[in-house]
Amino acid sequence: MVLSLQAQNLHKLSTERNAYRAADQLVKQQVEYKDPGSSGKNLTWDFRFLQPINEEYALNYFIPDSTNMIRLCGQEHNTRYYFRQQKDSLQAVGYENSTTYMEYPTPELRMHFPFAYGDTLFSYFVGKGQYCHRLELAVKGYTRVEADAEGELLLPKSETVKKAMRVRTLCHYTETGKDSVEMTLDTYSWYAAGIRYPVFESIKTTLSRKGDKKDEKGESMKDTTVFKTSFYYPPEKQTSQVETAPIPEEAKTADLGAAAVFTEAQLMPNPVIDNLYIKYKLVRSAKVWFTVHNNIGIPQRNTSPQQLGEGEHSTTVPMSGLIPGVYIRSEE
Repeated sequence: MVLSLQAQNLHKLSTERNAYRAADQLVKQQVEYKDPGSSGKNLTWDFRFLQPINEEYALNYFIPDSTNMIRLCGQEHNTRYYFRQQKDSLQAVGYENSTTYMEYPTPELRMHFPFAYGDTLFSYFVGKGQYCHRLELAVKGYTRVEADAEGELLLPKSETVKKAMRVRTLCHYTETGKDSVEMTLDTYSWYAAGIRYPVFESIKTTLSRKGDKKDEKGESMKDTTVFKTSFYYPPEKQTSQVETAPIPEEAKTADLGAAAVFTEAQLMPNPVIDNLYIKYKLVRSAKVWFTVHNNIGIPQRNTSPQQLGEGEHSTTVPMSGLIPGVYIRSEE
């Protein structure tokens, strides 16, 4: 049996149908990376047979301050991403987690409604913040958003989107602080009519190397892909509540789960050069995985989830290709 998610042409994204909404709750399923393919019309994307990595990746939207109703927060993976949503524009204005706080004096334009196939947005952004409340951070860059493709999308569970529109968001930025890094975050999002949020995403992070940098052998260093993954958004797990509903408690206390079962963690060596060795203890059985983020919250490495029993365990995270440095534990 095939479930069709829509029966009409997808003309454009709009404020009424696609703007973020407070109290909306989504569950993404992380799957192996799927290359987005070429741009154009009348394409077919087959995402039906992808290996799952994490089937319960929660994303919650809420208003963090009732005195500022145009400032919206999206919380996932123990990081809060802040947006300003007014009139027909969606802007990213900052983020924070257990180690980093960042505000964008010059915000990043993420979307302007209506948005249809062939439309393009471009913006520069500037951010200032702190790492561990003591190290000053700065970030600047540009973002290009383009609705670059249309076609049929084949999803897991025999779901089919006959007329899907793909939006590519390319963010290139330079971060300066204790270490300086130049990176590109390339995100492809597929939308279906009648579904507010994307139904599928592919994300890739690339570390940019300037031509004058040399490796240990004296050869010029090239751009390196440091992280890539995809997400499937099951439509039945995209739930909406009225905007006056209370902020979900799990959005306020999402960091308590790991702390309740994950203890005695040791990161070795630190500073990290090639491999990060993690020793830890579980007080009860749990599904465990590790993700390494940079200072601005973008994933760099991740391990596959494992169902482990109570007791002591160890994990090795390959770190080659990343900038050597000190890494801080953050439970999620």
